[in-house]
Amino acid sequence: MDFDARTRWIPRAIRAAAVSFALLFFGAPAFANENPWDGNWHTDLTFYGWLPGVTGDLRFQLPGGGRAETKSDNNILDKLQGAFMMQTVIRQGEWGFFGDLDWVKFGDQDGRFTNIGNDHVGADLNLNTRWNVKGGMVTLAGLYSLSHDSWGFADVLFGGRYLWLKGNLNWDFSATGNDGFQIADSGHIAQNGHVTDALIGLRGRINLGDGRWFAPYYIDAGAGSDNTTWQAVLGVGYGFDWGALGLVWRHVNYSQTGDSDLIRRISFDGPAFAVNFHW
Repeated sequence: MDFDARTRWIPRAIRAAAVSFALLFFGAPAFANENPWDGNWHTDLTFYGWLPGVTGDLRFQLPGGGRAETKSDNNILDKLQGAFMMQTVIRQGEWGFFGDLDWVKFGDQDGRFTNIGNDHVGADLNLNTRWNVKGGMVTLAGLYSLSHDSWGFADVLFGGRYLWLKGNLNWDFSATGNDGFQIADSGHIAQNGHVTDALIGLRGRINLGDGRWFAPYYIDAGAGSDNTTWQAVLGVGYGFDWGALGLVWRHVNYSQTGDSDLIRRISFDGPAFAVNFHW
């Protein structure tokens, strides 16, 4: 058999795979008219492929005392090395449980010192930095159904969120000198941050047209001893008998006031593709 004959099946296989994919995701039955509030146990499990950018003002404690602050701008996908998000809802009647797990990692992020040893760094000094950050976020909450009808539903959430963040900062001022600041011309600092907040929120969906298309939404706000956080999610989805597909935009924001805290302000912002299963 010649090479062309051996490879002639490849386009047909690609077309067959494409047709199968289309039938699976776009030809499946519409979202079932089941009632999640019928008193039985119902579970939703959602996996997100989150692609955020990061904007951060971080405080790093210097070895000789004092602190250094560095700032970075948001560049979606530019420095993202990994992200994962998983969410679950377990419901019986009007009450339920909400859980959310997230992990993100950014590498080789551009930044610059804005403060060294309590001395403000002007924009005319070339004291640039490179830093990477990774962390995990866990949200656990109870939920109660405020309303549910043909238009969609709305749940109120009450619980807490924990954030763990690790930052690594690198700098090298050998070409410019440190201009008298209390820091070596080059170095590396690693620091961890832990934030726990109580929060309250609202989540749900608004059905569009015949209910196959819908708009999912989520918003929460929380506070701890020296920090605040808020989160917002909005998007569009299409329902099937087994679950749903969706595309959402997600924003998470944190800020801390303590001088020794790693986070001064940090936010994660970007799109996410969601695959939902329910039973």
